[in-house]
Amino acid sequence: MPLSQEEVDDLFARDQALAAVTIPAGFERSLLQQEPASVVLRTRNNDDRVLVIERAVQSVVSQLNSAVQIAHASVAAAQAVQPFESVQARQDYFSDSLNAAQELLQDPPVRAQTTQSPQVTVDIPTGFEQSSPGQLVTWTLITLLGASEVFVNERLGGTLKRLLVTPTRKATILTGKITGRLSMGILQMAILIAFGALVLDVNWGRSWAALTLIVVTFALAAVALGVLLGALARTRSQASGLTTMFAMLLAALGGAWWPLEITPPAYQTLVKALPTTWAMTGFNDVIVRGQGVQAVLPETGILLVFAAVFFVVGIWRLRFE
Repeated sequence: MPLSQEEVDDLFARDQALAAVTIPAGFERSLLQQEPASVVLRTRNNDDRVLVIERAVQSVVSQLNSAVQIAHASVAAAQAVQPFESVQARQDYFSDSLNAAQELLQDPPVRAQTTQSPQVTVDIPTGFEQSSPGQLVTWTLITLLGASEVFVNERLGGTLKRLLVTPTRKATILTGKITGRLSMGILQMAILIAFGALVLDVNWGRSWAALTLIVVTFALAAVALGVLLGALARTRSQASGLTTMFAMLLAALGGAWWPLEITPPAYQTLVKALPTTWAMTGFNDVIVRGQGVQAVLPETGILLVFAAVFFVVGIWRLRFE
């Protein structure tokens, strides 16, 4: 409602006003004569709510400017066709054109509509949503790469040698050892995911099938690397040291400890040679980008290739005696 300058000053002094718009005398005459006209907006300091008021006032002023320009252009066009009979007739024509322009600008024929893709459910990931998959990859790697210690311990203890003299096939023995360690890793990941979802309120994505694919293929690649390390290590201390070193190194370089997006492009290209890079990319696709099974198929396929290569080389180099 219209207030005097004294009333406005009193409201601001008592901190009872957010904003006040001052329209100077002669504002309409300035518009009619195409002279500069200004509107003064007074706002309260240190209050974020005034930003909305500022945008609203700016929108109204911009709309009024456009309407005035349209009305003046209409008057000029009419004047060129037939001169006005009097100054009053010119002003009446201007007022009618201004009202028509304002009505059109308030309800424009073309509008812009913004929509959000339903496939993305997480716009800004929380700290837990960023760090949970990284911690999962880091600590599960130690468990899965621990397959190297299993094979070294049983080889040095003679367990594998004694198993070979039984009717049990070598493939069955290897499958049992690998499956046991693989199951431990998957169980550990399931516990970490449940803890993150129930306690830390981590959003693990829209597709549990896609998340399961990443978990299983990452576990296969990691346990296969453990078999390879077990084939290369000769002593228990070597197996233990290699397990810890590779777990920490692969986790750090592969983006488990910091986002790869903040690293140089050349670094991002080089670390694609690591299985943890593809695992973290898959987890981010599911958790941060809200994608499904089809989107993570490239990552899972590459992790399976890592698993196959590690298994083939590891079993070929594995010594049973």
